[in-house]
Amino acid sequence: MMVALDTSAGAVTRRPIITATMPLVVGGFVVLTILLFWPWLGHLSSALIGPEEDNMQDFWNSWHAATAHGWRDFLFTNQIRYPEGTSLSYHSFAWPQVAAVMLLGHIFGTSLTDLILFQNLTLLASFPLSAAAMFLLARHLLGERTGCNAGAALAGFVFAFNPWHVAQVMHHAHVATIEFLPLFVLFYLKALDERNYLHLAAASAMMALSALSCWYYLFYAFFFMAFDLVFRCSRDRKWPEKWQLAAPMLCVIGSILLLSPWLIPMIMARGPANAGTNAFVADLFALVVFPPSHFLARLGESIYARLTGNPWEATVYLGLANLAALAWAFACKTETDKRVMHYALVGMLFFLVLAAGETLHIGGHPSGLPLPYFVLAKLPFFGNVRTPARAIVMVYMFLGLGLAQACVIAARRVGIRQRACMAFAAIAILFDFFPTNLAATPLRCSPALAAIAGDSDSFGVLDLPRGYIAGNIAMALSACHGHPIVAGETSRKLAVTLADQLETGNLAAQQRQLTAAHVKYIVLRRSKGHSFVWNETDGSLDDYLRTYPQVGSDDEAIVLRVY
Repeated sequence: MMVALDTSAGAVTRRPIITATMPLVVGGFVVLTILLFWPWLGHLSSALIGPEEDNMQDFWNSWHAATAHGWRDFLFTNQIRYPEGTSLSYHSFAWPQVAAVMLLGHIFGTSLTDLILFQNLTLLASFPLSAAAMFLLARHLLGERTGCNAGAALAGFVFAFNPWHVAQVMHHAHVATIEFLPLFVLFYLKALDERNYLHLAAASAMMALSALSCWYYLFYAFFFMAFDLVFRCSRDRKWPEKWQLAAPMLCVIGSILLLSPWLIPMIMARGPANAGTNAFVADLFALVVFPPSHFLARLGESIYARLTGNPWEATVYLGLANLAALAWAFACKTETDKRVMHYALVGMLFFLVLAAGETLHIGGHPSGLPLPYFVLAKLPFFGNVRTPARAIVMVYMFLGLGLAQACVIAARRVGIRQRACMAFAAIAILFDFFPTNLAATPLRCSPALAAIAGDSDSFGVLDLPRGYIAGNIAMALSACHGHPIVAGETSRKLAVTLADQLETGNLAAQQRQLTAAHVKYIVLRRSKGHSFVWNETDGSLDDYLRTYPQVGSDDEAIVLRVY
């Protein structure tokens, strides 16, 4: 058979993609998930994984999917941004993940505790699933060699359990759904080397599923195919063959056809793209500085305080133990074939440059050195990929491949001292990625909301105070009463709604405005740290209590009736 990274015949034999060891591999990664994330396991049905932020929006996504009346509800809804509603073309749905929640909800029910449980389980499932997918990719590229299984397992661990993925699981369900990316690469490489249309169709399907998880991944798959083509041409020192040009074109066409029901409304939806291509970037220092989920996070606090963007997007730590092992393997003089190592190192560099954004950032300071993203950010549609740092997911994939090759090199050394060094390196890699500071958000229905839940009329609900986090919380808690809300956050603001034109200076005028819009209740959230902060733009809390009759109250909220 062909070697995946060499079009000439090789001595490395290949096994089928799925082997008898896969149940053991998946089971091992499931056990590892349980061991590493045990602090979350005791609250799976009462608290959402992650701090109080975008995880609340992700929960609304799952609730909305589980209770949707038809497919049109996934393209447009007035459950948020009531009464006008909003397009969901750019919204943060992780389609495979919410589909899993929908299925579980239809089987077991859609109570609040059930949906919290399903949300958490589908998030946690991304760890063993992505690790197993990466195992298959690394196992394919390594072939039948001593240490190949251990190397592939190491690749799976690095890809799935890295600090960036942990941070995204706590904040963004769609970005955390990474299990289809290694499968796309696997099928694409097999299609290229075996000239197999079935594998190419599978690659198109995995590319589409990656895009449905997070639409950024559609671009990363395209960038990977461009990288692979250039790498092969440079290595072979010749122009690409017809199949090497046809395969990526067919793969892109196939995936776009699969995605067209979603892509067409997305392209047609016109709205401003939020800035971020020079803020949410992979900082050079952040590659080696301990992130917030590291047990030595305190040593990196001063650096992270200076980084642009936010901590979870800035988390791009590659692991000091990983980099040391990679450097050793690269410098090691051995007869072992290092083609996978070279492929991995060049791939890491390629996607690191993309993840760095428009200009190179060093310790939170833009250096002014322009990078390719400076041009990409100006292109139509490409400019909507406003968080370059997320390309680090591909860097972790190539890092895993490089470490898999390092494991194969190390396995050839049979001395006691060499074995001890290997064991020490494995322990160091595990502890370097051992997650700590695992946040969770308790979620329960405020008793005061019972007055709204018990009202069978058709109406909307206004949640105050306003704000990004408050809007996400309002989305999650709307599951408690099931009625549309005036608030709501989406990935792109595509239209002006009542929330943008709300009268707060004159509450008598506001009451007329809300009555005309069929907004029957107002929920006033009591101050709660940084989540609910009253300011002048929301009006006076005392004025609301004097203007509207109160129909419910508890230590979390006050419910007022508009009409």
